[in-house]
Amino acid sequence: MHAKVHPLERRFEEFVQAGSLVRNGDTVLVAVSGGVDSMALLHLFLSLKDCMELLLHVAHVNHQLRGAESMQDEKFVRDIARSWSLPFHGTRTDTTGYAHSSKLSKQEAARELRYRFFEQLRQELGARVVATAHQADDNAETVLLNALRGTGIRGLSGIPVQRNDGAIIRPLLFARRSDIEEYAQFKQIVFRHDSSNDSLDYKRNYLRKTVLPLLQSEIHPDIVGSLNRVSTVMRQLDDRITREVAERWPSLVSKDRSGTTSIRISNLLSEPTFLQEEVIVRLLRSLQVEIQAEKVLHVLGLCSHPTGRSLQLSHDIVVYRDRNALVFMRQPIAVELDQTVEIGHSYAFPSFRFAVSTEGPLPGEMGGGGGNELVDAARLGSHLRLRTWRRGDWFMPLGMKTRKKLSDFFTDEKVPRFEKERIPILESDDAIVWICGRRLDDRFKVTPSTQSIVRLEYSPTIPA
Repeated sequence: MHAKVHPLERRFEEFVQAGSLVRNGDTVLVAVSGGVDSMALLHLFLSLKDCMELLLHVAHVNHQLRGAESMQDEKFVRDIARSWSLPFHGTRTDTTGYAHSSKLSKQEAARELRYRFFEQLRQELGARVVATAHQADDNAETVLLNALRGTGIRGLSGIPVQRNDGAIIRPLLFARRSDIEEYAQFKQIVFRHDSSNDSLDYKRNYLRKTVLPLLQSEIHPDIVGSLNRVSTVMRQLDDRITREVAERWPSLVSKDRSGTTSIRISNLLSEPTFLQEEVIVRLLRSLQVEIQAEKVLHVLGLCSHPTGRSLQLSHDIVVYRDRNALVFMRQPIAVELDQTVEIGHSYAFPSFRFAVSTEGPLPGEMGGGGGNELVDAARLGSHLRLRTWRRGDWFMPLGMKTRKKLSDFFTDEKVPRFEKERIPILESDDAIVWICGRRLDDRFKVTPSTQSIVRLEYSPTIPA
C-alpha cells in the first residue's frame, strides 16, 4: 500500500468531520459488496482507523442472485476482512423468494433485506453507524431516475448523506466515480466486478451506460455535477416543505384504530398545488407505495370524482373517495366464502361474525336494519349458506317488487370495487335473503301474517 496520502483521503476526512458522520472512538459497520466503491470506502476508513480510534466491522450481504459469482464475492470480502484483521459479518438471503412473496422487484427486495440486516447487526454490535458506498454519480442517477418517475421534491433531493436519524451514512457522496476509480488504481485496490451492472435491462444501468453519457456529450459535459447541485437545492427545499407539511398534517390527515388513513378533501384543496402533491407523496411513502407522478395525480383526481370511486395503489393498498375524504386502507386478502349456516348458531370468520337465532312470535318493536335484520321464518328454506357475490347475482331490495342486479345495487350504494368481495351474502335455497349489513330481500321481510321470525346478526371485525 502506498505511503503517500492521496487527495481523496484528505477530502474524505474533511467530509466526514465536517458533517460529524463519524466521531472519535466510534464503532463503524462498513457495508462491503466487493465492488470498487465499497472497497475504496473500506480503505478510506482504514486510513482514519488509528487517528480516530475507530473500531471497524465489515458487513456483506449475499443475495444469491448470481450463482457462483455471488458466492465468490462473499469469499472475497471475507478474505479481505481477514487480511486486515477486521471482524466479518455475512448473511445469505433468499432474495428471489422474498421478492415474489412481497410482490417487489428483485432490486427492491434486495434493498429491503440488505438494510434490515445492517440495522439488526448495527444494534447487536452497538455500532453507531452503518457506512455505505454511494457516491456522486449514484446520486446523479437517482435524481434523474426520480425526475423521470415524478417522485416529487424529496425524490429530486437524491440520496441523503444520513438517514434513519444518522444510523446510515454515505461518506462518499462528495466523490465522483472517476475519482474513486483513480484512487483504487493508485492504491492498487483489488475489487470484484458485478456482472449484473452490465445489463441494460435495469433502468439505472440504462441511465448510467446510455442516457447520462449522451447527455454529457451532447448537452452538458458536467451533467453529473449539475444533477448533484439540483440535489443539494432540492434537499434544502425538501427540508422547508417537510416543516410546512408537518404543520398542516393534523388538519389534513387522520388515522383510525384499524390503520385506515383519511385526508380531508376540502382542507387539502385549500393548499397550494405543490403542497397537495407533497402531502400525497409523503402519505404514499408512509404506506410503502411506489411513488410515480401519474399515481399522485390520479389520487388528487379522486377529489373531483363522486363518492365510491376508488384507485388501486399497490397490490394491497387502495384509496377511495368517501364524501369529503380520501380514504387509504390496506386491502384484506379476498377469501372465497361458501359456508352452510344453521338457525340457532353463531359463526366467527376472519373479518366478521354472523348469527342466526329464532325469535319466536313477533316482538312489539320490529327494529332491524344495519347489522340486524328480522325475517319471516316460514319463508326461509331448509338450506342456508353464506357466500361471496357472483356476477349475475340479483335480488329484490326491500321495498321493491322487481329484480335488481347486485352489481347495480353496489354501484348505486357507491360500494368500492374492492369492498364487494368482502360483503357476505346470505342465501336460502339459492335465493338471496340478505346483503349482510346492506339490504334485505323483500321476499323474506316480516309481514302482518308472519307467525314467527328469525333474527340475523352481522358484525364486521375489519371495518368496511
